Amino acid sequence: MRHGTTARLRRRHLLVLVGAILLALLVVVTQNPSSAADSRLAAGALTVFNRTSAAFEKPASNLTPEEMARHDVGDPLFERSHIPLSTHEGAGLGPLFNANSCVACHVRNGRGAPVPGISLVRVALQEANGTTPVPAWEWQIQDHAIFGHQPEATVDLTWQEDVQAGGEPPLRKVHVGLIRPNGEVVAEAEMNRSLRTAPPLIGLGLLEAVPDEAILSHADPDDRDGDGISGRPVFPEQGHGRQALGRFGWKAGTATVQEQTAEAYINDMGLTTATGPETNTTAEGQAADITWDELTAVTFYSQSLGAPATQRPAKDPLVSRGSALFGDLQCAVCHVPSHETGTDPNAVVAAIRGQTVWPYTDLLVHDMGPGLDDGVAEHGFTTSAEWRTAPLWGLGLTHRVNGKAGYLHDGRARTVDEAIRWHGGEAEGARENYLALASRDRQALLGWLQGL
Repeated sequence: MRHGTTARLRRRHLLVLVGAILLALLVVVTQNPSSAADSRLAAGALTVFNRTSAAFEKPASNLTPEEMARHDVGDPLFERSHIPLSTHEGAGLGPLFNANSCVACHVRNGRGAPVPGISLVRVALQEANGTTPVPAWEWQIQDHAIFGHQPEATVDLTWQEDVQAGGEPPLRKVHVGLIRPNGEVVAEAEMNRSLRTAPPLIGLGLLEAVPDEAILSHADPDDRDGDGISGRPVFPEQGHGRQALGRFGWKAGTATVQEQTAEAYINDMGLTTATGPETNTTAEGQAADITWDELTAVTFYSQSLGAPATQRPAKDPLVSRGSALFGDLQCAVCHVPSHETGTDPNAVVAAIRGQTVWPYTDLLVHDMGPGLDDGVAEHGFTTSAEWRTAPLWGLGLTHRVNGKAGYLHDGRARTVDEAIRWHGGEAEGARENYLALASRDRQALLGWLQGL
Protein backbone atom coordinates (compact mmCIF):
# COMPACT_ATOMS: atom_id res chain seq x y z
CA MET A 1 0.00 0.00 0.00
CA ARG A 2 1.22 3.52 -0.72
CA HIS A 3 2.90 5.36 2.10
CA GLY A 4 0.42 7.48 3.98
CA THR A 5 -2.70 5.63 2.78
CA THR A 6 -3.75 4.55 6.27
CA ALA A 7 -3.58 8.11 7.53
CA ARG A 8 -5.51 9.32 4.53
CA LEU A 9 -8.30 6.82 5.15
CA ARG A 10 -8.64 8.13 8.70
CA ARG A 11 -8.97 11.66 7.34
CA ARG A 12 -11.65 10.73 4.83
CA HIS A 13 -14.44 10.80 7.39
CA LEU A 14 -13.60 14.45 7.97
CA LEU A 15 -13.78 14.99 4.22
CA VAL A 16 -17.40 13.81 4.24
CA LEU A 17 -18.40 16.96 6.10
CA VAL A 18 -16.34 19.13 3.77
CA GLY A 19 -17.87 17.36 0.77
CA ALA A 20 -21.36 17.97 2.08
CA ILE A 21 -20.66 21.69 2.39
CA LEU A 22 -19.22 21.82 -1.13
CA LEU A 23 -22.19 19.87 -2.46
CA ALA A 24 -24.60 22.36 -0.93
CA LEU A 25 -22.75 25.15 -2.72
CA LEU A 26 -22.71 23.23 -5.99
CA VAL A 27 -26.44 22.59 -5.83
CA VAL A 28 -26.91 26.32 -6.07
CA VAL A 29 -24.66 26.36 -9.12
CA THR A 30 -26.44 23.52 -10.91
CA GLN A 31 -29.84 25.11 -10.29
CA ASN A 32 -28.71 28.38 -11.85
CA PRO A 33 -28.86 28.14 -15.67
CA SER A 34 -26.27 30.84 -16.12
CA SER A 35 -23.82 28.97 -13.90
CA ALA A 36 -24.66 25.37 -14.79
CA ALA A 37 -22.29 25.41 -17.76
CA ASP A 38 -19.35 26.70 -15.71
CA SER A 39 -16.39 24.83 -17.19
CA ARG A 40 -14.38 25.36 -14.01
CA LEU A 41 -16.51 22.62 -12.43
CA ALA A 42 -14.91 19.95 -14.61
CA ALA A 43 -16.80 17.10 -12.96
CA GLY A 44 -19.96 19.00 -12.02
CA ALA A 45 -20.89 18.29 -8.41
CA LEU A 46 -18.17 15.63 -8.29
CA THR A 47 -15.43 18.23 -8.86
CA VAL A 48 -12.41 18.00 -6.58
CA PHE A 49 -10.98 21.32 -5.40
CA ASN A 50 -7.38 20.20 -5.24
CA ARG A 51 -4.53 20.80 -7.68
CA THR A 52 -1.69 19.16 -5.77
CA SER A 53 0.18 15.97 -6.64
CA ALA A 54 -2.63 14.08 -4.87
CA ALA A 55 -5.44 15.64 -6.94
CA PHE A 56 -6.24 12.47 -8.90
CA GLU A 57 -6.51 10.36 -5.75
CA LYS A 58 -9.39 12.33 -4.28
CA PRO A 59 -12.91 10.89 -4.16
CA ALA A 60 -15.76 12.86 -5.67
CA SER A 61 -16.80 15.81 -3.52
CA ASN A 62 -20.44 14.80 -3.22
CA LEU A 63 -20.24 11.17 -2.06
CA THR A 64 -22.61 10.23 0.72
CA PRO A 65 -21.14 8.67 3.90
CA GLU A 66 -22.21 5.25 2.61
CA GLU A 67 -20.57 5.87 -0.78
CA MET A 68 -17.43 7.18 0.91
CA ALA A 69 -17.27 3.98 2.96
CA ARG A 70 -17.51 1.90 -0.23
CA HIS A 71 -14.82 4.04 -1.83
CA ASP A 72 -12.55 3.44 1.16
CA VAL A 73 -13.02 -0.32 0.84
CA GLY A 74 -11.83 -0.24 -2.76
CA ASP A 75 -8.87 2.09 -2.20
CA PRO A 76 -6.52 -0.36 -0.41
CA LEU A 77 -7.56 -3.14 -2.80
CA PHE A 78 -6.56 -0.92 -5.71
CA GLU A 79 -3.19 -0.31 -4.07
CA ARG A 80 -2.57 -3.89 -2.94
CA SER A 81 0.62 -5.58 -4.12
CA HIS A 82 -0.27 -9.11 -5.21
CA ILE A 83 1.85 -12.22 -4.65
CA PRO A 84 1.69 -15.85 -5.82
CA LEU A 85 -0.47 -18.06 -3.60
CA SER A 86 0.03 -21.67 -2.57
CA THR A 87 -3.65 -22.64 -2.49
CA HIS A 88 -3.45 -24.23 -5.94
CA GLU A 89 -1.30 -24.10 -9.05
CA GLY A 90 -1.53 -20.74 -10.77
CA ALA A 91 -3.21 -19.02 -7.83
CA GLY A 92 -2.39 -15.39 -7.14
CA LEU A 93 -0.05 -13.21 -9.14
CA GLY A 94 1.05 -14.48 -12.53
CA PRO A 95 2.62 -16.79 -13.43
CA LEU A 96 3.26 -14.13 -16.11
CA PHE A 97 2.47 -10.48 -15.52
CA ASN A 98 3.38 -6.85 -16.21
CA ALA A 99 2.84 -5.36 -12.76
CA ASN A 100 1.87 -6.62 -9.30
CA SER A 101 -0.52 -3.78 -8.44
CA CYS A 102 -2.77 -1.22 -10.08
CA VAL A 103 -0.74 1.69 -8.73
CA ALA A 104 2.48 0.34 -10.23
CA CYS A 105 1.27 1.68 -13.58
CA HIS A 106 -1.36 4.25 -12.56
CA VAL A 107 0.99 6.37 -10.46
CA ARG A 108 -1.15 8.40 -8.03
CA ASN A 109 -4.03 7.50 -10.37
CA GLY A 110 -2.36 9.50 -13.13
CA ARG A 111 -0.51 8.68 -16.32
CA GLY A 112 2.13 6.02 -16.38
CA ALA A 113 5.74 6.65 -17.37
CA PRO A 114 7.22 5.37 -20.65
CA VAL A 115 9.85 3.18 -19.01
CA PRO A 116 10.38 -0.61 -18.96
CA GLY A 117 8.77 -2.41 -16.06
CA ILE A 118 5.88 0.05 -15.84
CA SER A 119 4.56 0.38 -19.38
CA LEU A 120 3.37 -2.59 -21.38
CA VAL A 121 3.89 -3.62 -24.99
CA ARG A 122 1.19 -4.68 -27.45
CA VAL A 123 2.26 -6.93 -30.30
CA ALA A 124 0.69 -8.18 -33.53
CA LEU A 125 1.52 -10.00 -36.74
CA GLN A 126 1.10 -8.01 -39.93
CA GLU A 127 -1.24 -9.74 -42.37
CA ALA A 128 -2.57 -8.68 -45.75
CA ASN A 129 -5.93 -7.66 -44.30
CA GLY A 130 -4.79 -6.24 -40.99
CA THR A 131 -3.08 -7.62 -37.90
CA THR A 132 -3.53 -10.82 -35.92
CA PRO A 133 -2.32 -11.88 -32.45
CA VAL A 134 1.12 -13.42 -32.06
CA PRO A 135 0.98 -17.19 -31.36
CA ALA A 136 1.74 -17.92 -27.67
CA TRP A 137 1.99 -14.21 -26.88
CA GLU A 138 -1.41 -13.07 -28.15
CA TRP A 139 -1.70 -9.24 -28.10
CA GLN A 140 0.49 -8.39 -25.09
CA ILE A 141 3.98 -9.12 -23.81
CA GLN A 142 4.20 -10.20 -20.17
CA ASP A 143 7.71 -9.13 -19.21
CA HIS A 144 7.67 -10.37 -15.60
CA ALA A 145 7.26 -13.86 -14.14
CA ILE A 146 7.03 -15.44 -10.71
CA PHE A 147 9.75 -17.78 -9.40
CA GLY A 148 10.05 -20.93 -11.50
CA HIS A 149 8.76 -19.31 -14.68
CA GLN A 150 10.31 -17.18 -17.40
CA PRO A 151 8.87 -13.92 -18.75
CA GLU A 152 7.87 -13.93 -22.40
CA ALA A 153 10.46 -11.31 -23.25
CA THR A 154 12.54 -8.46 -21.88
CA VAL A 155 11.58 -5.02 -23.16
CA ASP A 156 14.31 -2.62 -24.29
CA LEU A 157 13.34 0.97 -25.14
CA THR A 158 15.48 3.37 -27.16
CA TRP A 159 14.41 6.88 -28.08
CA GLN A 160 15.12 8.70 -31.31
CA GLU A 161 14.69 12.42 -31.94
CA ASP A 162 13.56 13.60 -35.36
CA VAL A 163 14.43 17.07 -36.64
CA GLN A 164 11.35 19.07 -37.59
CA ALA A 165 10.85 21.56 -40.39
CA GLY A 166 10.35 25.26 -39.82
CA GLY A 167 12.61 25.45 -36.81
CA GLU A 168 10.17 23.54 -34.60
CA PRO A 169 11.73 21.62 -31.67
CA PRO A 170 12.49 17.96 -32.41
CA LEU A 171 9.93 15.24 -31.80
CA ARG A 172 10.91 11.90 -30.32
CA LYS A 173 9.64 8.39 -30.92
CA VAL A 174 10.43 5.08 -29.31
CA HIS A 175 11.87 1.86 -30.69
CA VAL A 176 10.64 -1.19 -28.78
CA GLY A 177 13.17 -4.00 -28.64
CA LEU A 178 12.15 -7.48 -27.48
CA ILE A 179 14.62 -10.06 -26.20
CA ARG A 180 13.56 -13.66 -25.60
CA PRO A 181 14.65 -15.46 -22.40
CA ASN A 182 17.38 -17.27 -24.37
CA GLY A 183 18.91 -13.93 -25.33
CA GLU A 184 17.60 -13.96 -28.90
CA VAL A 185 16.55 -10.54 -30.17
CA VAL A 186 13.14 -10.59 -31.84
CA ALA A 187 13.63 -9.42 -35.41
CA GLU A 188 11.94 -6.14 -36.32
CA ALA A 189 10.08 -7.76 -39.22
CA GLU A 190 8.81 -10.63 -37.09
CA MET A 191 6.06 -8.66 -35.40
CA ASN A 192 4.70 -5.16 -34.87
CA ARG A 193 4.99 -3.75 -31.38
CA SER A 194 3.53 -0.74 -29.58
CA LEU A 195 4.47 0.75 -26.22
CA ARG A 196 1.46 1.67 -24.06
CA THR A 197 1.41 3.79 -20.91
CA ALA A 198 -1.41 3.85 -18.38
CA PRO A 199 -3.97 6.66 -18.82
CA PRO A 200 -5.24 8.71 -15.86
CA LEU A 201 -8.22 7.35 -13.94
CA ILE A 202 -10.10 10.53 -13.06
CA GLY A 203 -13.77 10.88 -13.94
CA LEU A 204 -14.27 7.31 -15.16
CA GLY A 205 -17.70 7.00 -13.58
CA LEU A 206 -18.82 10.18 -15.33
CA LEU A 207 -17.58 9.02 -18.74
CA GLU A 208 -19.38 5.74 -18.18
CA ALA A 209 -22.60 7.67 -17.45
CA VAL A 210 -22.65 9.64 -20.72
CA PRO A 211 -25.57 8.13 -22.67
CA ASP A 212 -24.73 6.13 -25.79
CA GLU A 213 -26.92 8.34 -27.94
CA ALA A 214 -24.99 11.45 -26.86
CA ILE A 215 -21.72 9.86 -27.97
CA LEU A 216 -23.20 8.54 -31.20
CA SER A 217 -24.55 12.01 -32.04
CA HIS A 218 -20.95 13.13 -32.67
CA ALA A 219 -20.08 10.18 -34.90
CA ASP A 220 -19.53 10.87 -38.60
CA PRO A 221 -17.73 7.78 -39.92
CA ASP A 222 -18.37 8.66 -43.58
CA ASP A 223 -17.52 12.36 -43.13
CA ARG A 224 -20.85 13.45 -44.49
CA ASP A 225 -20.24 17.04 -43.43
CA GLY A 226 -16.98 17.14 -45.40
CA ASP A 227 -14.84 18.57 -42.60
CA GLY A 228 -12.23 15.82 -42.87
CA ILE A 229 -13.06 14.45 -39.43
CA SER A 230 -14.80 11.09 -39.30
CA GLY A 231 -14.96 9.87 -35.72
CA ARG A 232 -16.61 6.51 -35.34
CA PRO A 233 -17.86 4.40 -32.44
CA VAL A 234 -16.35 1.05 -31.47
CA PHE A 235 -18.55 -1.88 -30.43
CA PRO A 236 -16.39 -4.55 -28.74
CA GLU A 237 -17.80 -8.02 -28.16
CA GLN A 238 -19.27 -8.67 -24.72
CA GLY A 239 -19.63 -12.43 -25.10
CA HIS A 240 -22.63 -14.47 -26.24
CA GLY A 241 -22.86 -12.33 -29.37
CA ARG A 242 -23.54 -9.14 -27.42
CA GLN A 243 -21.90 -5.81 -28.21
CA ALA A 244 -21.66 -2.56 -26.28
CA LEU A 245 -20.32 0.89 -27.06
CA GLY A 246 -16.63 1.04 -26.21
CA ARG A 247 -15.43 4.09 -24.33
CA PHE A 248 -12.37 3.06 -22.26
CA GLY A 249 -8.80 2.20 -23.21
CA TRP A 250 -6.55 3.81 -25.81
CA LYS A 251 -8.65 2.32 -28.60
CA ALA A 252 -12.04 2.29 -26.84
CA GLY A 253 -11.88 -1.48 -26.55
CA THR A 254 -13.92 -1.80 -23.35
CA ALA A 255 -17.41 -0.58 -22.54
CA THR A 256 -17.53 -0.38 -18.73
CA VAL A 257 -15.24 0.42 -15.82
CA GLN A 258 -15.78 -3.07 -14.42
CA GLU A 259 -14.77 -4.68 -17.70
CA GLN A 260 -11.67 -2.49 -17.91
CA THR A 261 -10.77 -3.41 -14.34
CA ALA A 262 -11.23 -7.14 -14.90
CA GLU A 263 -9.14 -7.04 -18.08
CA ALA A 264 -6.32 -5.25 -16.25
CA TYR A 265 -6.33 -7.94 -13.56
CA ILE A 266 -6.09 -10.84 -16.00
CA ASN A 267 -3.92 -9.30 -18.73
CA ASP A 268 -1.56 -7.13 -16.68
CA MET A 269 -1.33 -9.10 -13.42
CA GLY A 270 -2.37 -12.64 -14.34
CA LEU A 271 -5.15 -12.55 -11.76
CA THR A 272 -8.43 -14.30 -12.46
CA THR A 273 -11.65 -12.53 -11.52
CA ALA A 274 -15.18 -13.66 -10.83
CA THR A 275 -16.12 -12.53 -14.35
CA GLY A 276 -13.42 -14.69 -16.06
CA PRO A 277 -11.62 -15.56 -18.21
CA GLU A 278 -9.50 -18.18 -16.46
CA THR A 279 -5.76 -18.41 -16.95
CA ASN A 280 -4.31 -21.32 -18.86
CA THR A 281 -3.04 -22.82 -15.61
CA THR A 282 -6.24 -22.43 -13.61
CA ALA A 283 -8.39 -25.53 -13.49
CA GLU A 284 -12.13 -25.19 -13.94
CA GLY A 285 -13.98 -24.77 -10.69
CA GLN A 286 -11.13 -23.23 -8.71
CA ALA A 287 -11.80 -19.97 -6.88
CA ALA A 288 -10.95 -16.76 -8.70
CA ASP A 289 -7.99 -14.75 -7.43
CA ILE A 290 -10.17 -11.62 -7.27
CA THR A 291 -13.59 -12.25 -5.76
CA TRP A 292 -16.75 -10.61 -6.97
CA ASP A 293 -16.84 -8.37 -3.90
CA GLU A 294 -13.24 -7.29 -4.48
CA LEU A 295 -13.84 -6.60 -8.17
CA THR A 296 -16.93 -4.51 -7.48
CA ALA A 297 -15.12 -2.63 -4.70
CA VAL A 298 -12.18 -1.68 -6.96
CA THR A 299 -14.62 -0.82 -9.74
CA PHE A 300 -16.57 1.48 -7.43
CA TYR A 301 -13.33 3.08 -6.23
CA SER A 302 -12.48 3.99 -9.84
CA GLN A 303 -16.02 5.14 -10.62
CA SER A 304 -16.18 7.41 -7.59
CA LEU A 305 -12.98 9.34 -8.22
CA GLY A 306 -13.59 12.99 -8.97
CA ALA A 307 -11.82 15.29 -11.42
CA PRO A 308 -9.99 18.47 -10.42
CA ALA A 309 -11.49 21.91 -10.85
CA THR A 310 -10.15 23.89 -13.76
CA GLN A 311 -7.72 26.66 -12.89
CA ARG A 312 -8.97 29.87 -14.46
CA PRO A 313 -7.50 33.23 -13.39
CA ALA A 314 -10.35 35.70 -13.15
CA LYS A 315 -10.74 37.98 -16.18
CA ASP A 316 -7.39 36.93 -17.66
CA PRO A 317 -7.47 37.95 -21.37
CA LEU A 318 -4.83 35.36 -22.19
CA VAL A 319 -7.08 32.60 -20.86
CA SER A 320 -10.03 33.89 -22.85
CA ARG A 321 -7.87 33.99 -25.97
CA GLY A 322 -6.67 30.40 -25.42
CA SER A 323 -10.21 29.15 -24.97
CA ALA A 324 -11.35 30.86 -28.18
CA LEU A 325 -8.39 29.43 -30.11
CA PHE A 326 -9.26 25.90 -28.95
CA GLY A 327 -12.51 26.28 -30.86
CA ASP A 328 -11.15 28.25 -33.79
CA LEU A 329 -8.44 25.67 -34.52
CA GLN A 330 -11.08 22.90 -34.66
CA CYS A 331 -9.68 21.12 -31.59
CA ALA A 332 -13.15 20.98 -30.08
CA VAL A 333 -14.56 18.95 -32.97
CA CYS A 334 -12.97 15.83 -31.47
CA HIS A 335 -12.19 17.08 -27.97
CA VAL A 336 -15.86 17.87 -27.39
CA PRO A 337 -15.81 20.13 -24.32
CA SER A 338 -18.89 19.10 -22.33
CA HIS A 339 -21.38 16.30 -21.88
CA GLU A 340 -24.47 15.65 -19.79
CA THR A 341 -24.50 12.44 -17.80
CA GLY A 342 -27.61 10.28 -17.89
CA THR A 343 -30.32 10.03 -15.30
CA ASP A 344 -30.56 6.24 -15.19
CA PRO A 345 -31.72 5.29 -11.67
CA ASN A 346 -29.57 2.15 -11.94
CA ALA A 347 -26.37 4.22 -12.15
CA VAL A 348 -23.70 2.85 -9.82
CA VAL A 349 -22.99 6.21 -8.21
CA ALA A 350 -26.24 8.08 -7.72
CA ALA A 351 -24.44 11.44 -7.60
CA ILE A 352 -23.29 11.18 -11.22
CA ARG A 353 -26.80 11.54 -12.63
CA GLY A 354 -27.68 14.69 -14.55
CA GLN A 355 -24.26 16.31 -14.27
CA THR A 356 -22.74 18.77 -16.75
CA VAL A 357 -19.12 17.68 -17.10
CA TRP A 358 -16.14 18.96 -19.09
CA PRO A 359 -13.87 16.07 -20.12
CA TYR A 360 -13.02 17.38 -23.63
CA THR A 361 -13.56 14.13 -25.53
CA ASP A 362 -16.07 12.62 -27.92
CA LEU A 363 -15.15 9.06 -26.80
CA LEU A 364 -14.92 8.08 -30.48
CA VAL A 365 -11.91 6.76 -32.39
CA HIS A 366 -10.18 8.77 -35.12
CA ASP A 367 -7.50 8.03 -37.68
CA MET A 368 -4.53 10.00 -36.39
CA GLY A 369 -2.30 9.51 -39.42
CA PRO A 370 0.92 7.58 -40.15
CA GLY A 371 2.93 9.28 -37.42
CA LEU A 372 0.79 7.67 -34.71
CA ASP A 373 0.15 4.41 -36.56
CA ASP A 374 1.55 1.80 -34.17
CA GLY A 375 1.00 -1.24 -36.36
CA VAL A 376 -1.31 -2.95 -33.86
CA ALA A 377 -5.01 -3.14 -34.73
CA GLU A 378 -6.21 -4.81 -31.55
CA HIS A 379 -8.95 -7.43 -31.77
CA GLY A 380 -10.08 -6.07 -35.14
CA PHE A 381 -12.13 -3.27 -33.56
CA THR A 382 -9.90 -0.49 -34.85
CA THR A 383 -7.19 0.11 -37.40
CA SER A 384 -3.63 0.58 -36.17
CA ALA A 385 -3.85 4.34 -36.79
CA GLU A 386 -7.11 4.85 -34.90
CA TRP A 387 -7.18 6.13 -31.32
CA ARG A 388 -9.90 7.17 -28.93
CA THR A 389 -9.97 10.91 -28.29
CA ALA A 390 -8.19 11.26 -24.96
CA PRO A 391 -10.03 13.29 -22.29
CA LEU A 392 -8.17 16.47 -21.41
CA TRP A 393 -9.45 17.16 -17.89
CA GLY A 394 -6.57 17.22 -15.43
CA LEU A 395 -4.10 17.75 -18.31
CA GLY A 396 -2.26 20.57 -16.58
CA LEU A 397 -1.55 18.40 -13.53
CA THR A 398 0.10 15.57 -15.46
CA HIS A 399 3.68 16.24 -14.37
CA ARG A 400 2.69 17.39 -10.90
CA VAL A 401 1.10 13.98 -10.33
CA ASN A 402 3.87 11.99 -12.03
CA GLY A 403 6.99 13.86 -13.09
CA LYS A 404 8.05 11.04 -15.42
CA ALA A 405 4.77 10.82 -17.32
CA GLY A 406 4.48 11.54 -21.02
CA TYR A 407 1.60 12.27 -23.37
CA LEU A 408 0.00 10.14 -26.10
CA HIS A 409 -0.35 6.37 -25.97
CA ASP A 410 3.36 5.63 -25.59
CA GLY A 411 4.44 8.71 -23.65
CA ARG A 412 6.55 9.96 -26.57
CA ALA A 413 5.41 13.55 -26.16
CA ARG A 414 7.22 15.30 -23.32
CA THR A 415 5.04 18.40 -23.52
CA VAL A 416 1.54 19.31 -24.67
CA ASP A 417 3.13 21.19 -27.58
CA GLU A 418 4.81 17.99 -28.74
CA ALA A 419 1.57 16.05 -28.39
CA ILE A 420 -0.24 18.55 -30.63
CA ARG A 421 2.53 18.43 -33.24
CA TRP A 422 2.23 14.62 -33.40
CA HIS A 423 -1.41 14.92 -34.50
CA GLY A 424 -2.09 13.90 -38.09
CA GLY A 425 -4.75 12.19 -40.16
CA GLU A 426 -8.12 13.61 -39.22
CA ALA A 427 -6.35 16.10 -36.94
CA GLU A 428 -3.94 17.30 -39.64
CA GLY A 429 -5.91 20.49 -40.18
CA ALA A 430 -5.96 21.34 -36.48
CA ARG A 431 -2.20 20.72 -36.27
CA GLU A 432 -1.51 22.97 -39.28
CA ASN A 433 -3.70 25.68 -37.74
CA TYR A 434 -1.67 25.38 -34.54
CA LEU A 435 1.66 25.60 -36.34
CA ALA A 436 0.49 28.75 -38.13
CA LEU A 437 -0.25 30.58 -34.87
CA ALA A 438 1.81 33.53 -33.78
CA SER A 439 4.00 32.79 -30.76
CA ARG A 440 1.75 34.77 -28.41
CA ASP A 441 -1.36 32.91 -29.55
CA ARG A 442 0.36 29.55 -29.27
CA GLN A 443 1.33 30.35 -25.69
CA ALA A 444 -2.22 31.48 -24.96
CA LEU A 445 -3.59 28.14 -26.11
CA LEU A 446 -0.98 26.13 -24.21
CA GLY A 447 -1.57 28.23 -21.11
CA TRP A 448 -5.29 27.58 -21.30
CA LEU A 449 -4.70 23.83 -21.67
CA GLN A 450 -2.42 23.86 -18.63
CA GLY A 451 -5.34 25.18 -16.61
CA LEU A 452 -7.42 22.07 -17.31
